[in-house]
Amino acid sequence: MHMALEKEQQFYEQVKDELSQCHEGKFVLIIGDRQLGIFDRPEDAYRRGIETSGNVPMLIKRIEKEERVELIPAMVLGLINAHA
Repeated sequence: MHMALEKEQQFYEQVKDELSQCHEGKFVLIIGDRQLGIFDRPEDAYRRGIETSGNVPMLIKRIEKEERVELIPAMVLGLINAHA
């Protein structure tokens, strides 16, 4: 079974270094193995994705050299989980 957005994440990993040199702090839109633009705001990337490809899975990711890990204390402590 493939993870959602696995193809998009793999593509991002391939171009991450190049993107971070010129576009750090902006947002990239990736659908499949295509980069569809660089944006100042994630909502602009989403709008472009809908306009060009419709309501399909899309990766909108902030371009950063060093990615931050977000921790949600309730999840870390096992008080809630992410499974539906």
